[in-house]
Amino acid sequence: MTYDELTALIKTGNEFVGIKYAPDSHTFALRAVVELHKPIEGHENLCSGCWFGDGMMAYPCPTIQAIERNLI
Repeated sequence: MTYDELTALIKTGNEFVGIKYAPDSHTFALRAVVELHKPIEGHENLCSGCWFGDGMMAYPCPTIQAIERNLI
């Protein structure tokens, strides 16, 4: 799933598309995590939220993979 596809599944407000049992505050938190772990512009295969010393994590990183696995 691409970053744009993932963010399209997560709506802010009262509409929950693709998410089981998510109150508003959880949706905002989930959206914030997805926005933190987005691909780097120009380097779509690297995660902007995962820095480990001198290295970077590939996108989708384990955080995004876990979110994708738990979406409907």
